[in-house]
Amino acid sequence: MPKLRNVVLLLLACALASVDFMLQAQQQPQQQRAASAETRTRRARSADSHLTGVYRIDVAGSDKLYSVIAGATSNLPFGEQQRFFIDLATRLTPPDLLAIERRGRSITIASSRAPRINFEADGITHTETDTTGRIVRTSASISGDQLMVNTSGGTRDRFVVTFDPVGEGDRLRVIRRIYAEELSQPIIIHSIYNRISEVAQWTIYGEPQTTASRQTTTPGPSSPATDDEVESLRNALNEWVAATNSRDINRLTTFYTTILQAYYLTRNVPRSFVRNDKLNSFKRADVIQVQAAEPEILFNHRAGTAVMRFRKNYITESGRQRKSGEVVQELRWQRTGTGWKIMSERDVRVIR
Repeated sequence: MPKLRNVVLLLLACALASVDFMLQAQQQPQQQRAASAETRTRRARSADSHLTGVYRIDVAGSDKLYSVIAGATSNLPFGEQQRFFIDLATRLTPPDLLAIERRGRSITIASSRAPRINFEADGITHTETDTTGRIVRTSASISGDQLMVNTSGGTRDRFVVTFDPVGEGDRLRVIRRIYAEELSQPIIIHSIYNRISEVAQWTIYGEPQTTASRQTTTPGPSSPATDDEVESLRNALNEWVAATNSRDINRLTTFYTTILQAYYLTRNVPRSFVRNDKLNSFKRADVIQVQAAEPEILFNHRAGTAVMRFRKNYITESGRQRKSGEVVQELRWQRTGTGWKIMSERDVRVIR
């Protein structure tokens, strides 16, 4: 079932084992059966409200992704550590915001990194064939307030995600697991989210609407971006790439806000941190070549922000060593008095 498998992409590849959840009505007299149905309805509504809402990640209360992955991959052969580390970091980086709506077993979910999808948490394992011809098995289930999704096949790894409301739903615990052949134990990442709204709001990502400019707009308070706005951001991206390729650290630094919400595996870092990281990369490499494909851009006019995603190809050369790869990169921009500035930079998927 493609929609269900997209939950894995939604949270950067994760899901949980099938748990049978079937409520059987007992044979009762008609009046007693009606009262029982009313009780079940009240309980269902209460359970729905525990999971429904918008949640923002609590960075301080969540696991430190870098430390968990570094510890899990430390025993791998040196040649595999970097590849495996980058791949895991991309897949397990949690979204900043989650929006969830539960109506019984019907679940709608979105994040700040992926649009909303709807699926049934019916405990049934759904089997399909992916684009490479491999069999993928996915299931979702509800047990009490807890939502569990599981996927296996397709790759050598098995992914698991659990959404567990804490208390009356004011907080949400998200547990993501990856079972990989290379590792003797699964990698487990615990993330804590605080509920900031009791009503799911899908504008945290938006509904894509592609045009000739490949712009994407958010519904509701947002309106379609003008050609000038799209062109302005595309020019900013091209200039950012040019500054990277020319290794112009002073020019490159001007593209960032004073504090970045996210910079790959780090959160809430100053611009000086980004400058030092870029400068160290420049010093280590004799050649740096970056190419960015046509971006998809999501505007939020109320907040004065934009999310940009594009394919990035890169080549670095240092002496006789040459590295190349392709990723889907995400840049989050903030409109300021001096133009668009990058407030978040990270990879959302490693392609090769």
